[in-house]
Amino acid sequence: MNFEQEKTGPVTIITLPGETFEAAVVDDFKQDIAPVIEENTHVVFDLSNIRFLDSMACGALLTCHRKLKEKGGKMGLCCPQKQVSAIFDLMGFPQLFDVFKNREEALKAYG
Repeated sequence: MNFEQEKTGPVTIITLPGETFEAAVVDDFKQDIAPVIEENTHVVFDLSNIRFLDSMACGALLTCHRKLKEKGGKMGLCCPQKQVSAIFDLMGFPQLFDVFKNREEALKAYG
């Protein structure tokens, strides 16, 4: 998966490409995100491009969260579109990790 990676202070922002994040790309995502999770402690996923994600994608995000938390790090999500926010609310994501309206909020919280 060809995601964009941007480092701002201690925070690494990952912008996911495309309009969907689903089972078809989850294996590539896991392989490509592993070194990012290994090398960083504060990661924010920018979901501004994503209009749909499925349960496999949610599971991949939860795995990233768990790995970062195990090493004392933090993971957040920012810029979710309305339909993605609704999925997160149904799955209880806001109780598990931070969901920010925009990058600035995320950088302020984690920077």
